[in-house]
Amino acid sequence: MINFSFCTFLKKKKIVVLFWSIIVITAGGYFFYKKFVLYPSEEKALEELNYAQKYLSQGAIDKALNKKKLKIPYLGFYGIVTKYPFTKAGNISKFYAGICFYKLGNYKESIKMMRNFSAKDEFLSSIKYGVIGDAFTQIKNKNEALKNYVIAANIRENEITTPLYYYKAALLTFSMKKYKSSKFFLKKIENKYPLFMHKKNVEKYLMFIENKL
Repeated sequence: MINFSFCTFLKKKKIVVLFWSIIVITAGGYFFYKKFVLYPSEEKALEELNYAQKYLSQGAIDKALNKKKLKIPYLGFYGIVTKYPFTKAGNISKFYAGICFYKLGNYKESIKMMRNFSAKDEFLSSIKYGVIGDAFTQIKNKNEALKNYVIAANIRENEITTPLYYYKAALLTFSMKKYKSSKFFLKKIENKYPLFMHKKNVEKYLMFIENKL
C-alpha cells in the first residue's frame, strides 16, 4: 500500500513540473514572437511611418492617412495602425491618424484614434487630450470638450500646453456664459504664465467678465 503522504508529494511535484513547463513554454513563445514576428514588424512599420510623415509634412493629408487606399505604394497612418497595431510605429500612427482625421473634418474618428493612442510622453499626452477637446468642440459637445481641455492642461504643468489648454477652456466656458469658470481659467494664466502668447486677449476677457459679474 502506497503511503498517502508520498502520493501527495508526487501530486505536488507534478504540479510544480507543470507550472515550470508552462513558464518555459510561455517564455519561449514570447522570445520567438519578439525575434521573428515583432522585431521585423517594427522595422517594416517604421519604414512605412517615415513615408507617411513625409506626406504629412508636405500637407498631403489624404495620402498621409490613406484610409481610402489611394494608388500609392505606402500604407499611410491608417494602414500602419491596421496592419501593425502592436508596434511602436503603429501606436504613434494612431496619434498622427487622429491629427489627419481632425484636419479632414472627421472629428469622431479623430477622437477614436486619439483615445486609442497610448502616450507615455507627457507633452504628447497633453496634445492628445487637447485634440480630443478640439474635436468635441467641433461636434458641439462642449462638456466633453471642457473635460478634455482641463485634463490636457493638468497632465504636467509647463509653459506651453498648460496655459494653452486653460485658455481654450476659458474661451469655451465664456461661450457657454459660464463667466465664473472662464474667469477661473483666465486668472490661472494671468497669475502663473505672464509670457503666454495670448496674454492681451486674456486681459481683455478678464475686463469684460469683471464688468459682467
